[in-house]
Amino acid sequence: MTALSPRQLAALVDAVQHNADVSDARHAGGYPLCVYLMKLRDFYRWWKGVGFNDPLDREALGKWIPAMEEHWERLDENAGEPVDLPLPCGPLDCFDCTAINAVLNPLGYAYAAGYGRAGAPVFFLARLKHSEAVDNPEEPGKGGAPLRLIVSGEELARSLDAPPAMSAPGWIFVRRDALARYLAGMVEEWNWKREDNAMGRVVSYYGFDRDPEAALEKLLETEQENVILHEIGERIAGALIGDGWQSMLRRTDDPLTELKIRAVRDILADCLASLPACVTLENWPSLDFYYANMTPLRRELFPGFCNAYRAARASGHYRSLAPVIASAREHWLAVSRQLPRCAPDALDGLLGRCAF
Repeated sequence: MTALSPRQLAALVDAVQHNADVSDARHAGGYPLCVYLMKLRDFYRWWKGVGFNDPLDREALGKWIPAMEEHWERLDENAGEPVDLPLPCGPLDCFDCTAINAVLNPLGYAYAAGYGRAGAPVFFLARLKHSEAVDNPEEPGKGGAPLRLIVSGEELARSLDAPPAMSAPGWIFVRRDALARYLAGMVEEWNWKREDNAMGRVVSYYGFDRDPEAALEKLLETEQENVILHEIGERIAGALIGDGWQSMLRRTDDPLTELKIRAVRDILADCLASLPACVTLENWPSLDFYYANMTPLRRELFPGFCNAYRAARASGHYRSLAPVIASAREHWLAVSRQLPRCAPDALDGLLGRCAF
């Protein structure tokens, strides 16, 4: 088979969207209200095909949100369950990414299913943009099987939560469409106040005032590479930390504690790969973006970087960040190794003392 027929594609899209909706029906209400509303704005843009730079119809958005919530409620009340995906070879389990992509990639599509915050399943189906084998940093020098890097484009089905990258055993998925939407959303937020800050420097550097579409494409190309480096950093972190991380997350039932644990590993991954690369390559706009993109929680955990970044901006010497990142790498690795060995009732205390 060289292509999916329109009927086959429609059935596949419907199945993936059904599974995404089932997950959202159970987990969408777990976000803080402000985060939930921002995700709904992004989801509405995707659902209705609204362009990145096009204004939103607030009245239409206001009607769409309760309609979507009613759809989720019906699924939840009827005990909707994920379904197998209908493929030319026959139905396949929706979490078997390897088997599904073995069928779909040659036909020009990419698929992923994984678990996000609070164990919520996340699904997406997209058009395949690029695929290649990359060295597996979890097995350096061991001749292990390489990772398969999948870069996708237009998304045909997705969950409310749309992380720009996802991982599965043997795979890294980079979602260009989701990343572009995230970046466009950050630019849109900055435009509301147009403050003289790190995001303002990013907007100015890429020329969003002159040509928003070209600027977004340039920013997307740069940050896609940093997303890939972050995912590679995650793999390196996993190899260095050892066993116990995932079982620790499963034992954690406090949402804030889970967010802190995930933030610790994200910071470690950045210190292992993306941040050193930015300094080595003198990629100052990406360092501006990294600082602009830090959540309040990450700034609380990583004040050393925040202070060093502000000092580097004031002096114009970004290379002064290199020793800070190197020291942070050792600190966060030590913390990350200690967390899985920590008793559940002691996690909060350790996380409260681990700021660097």
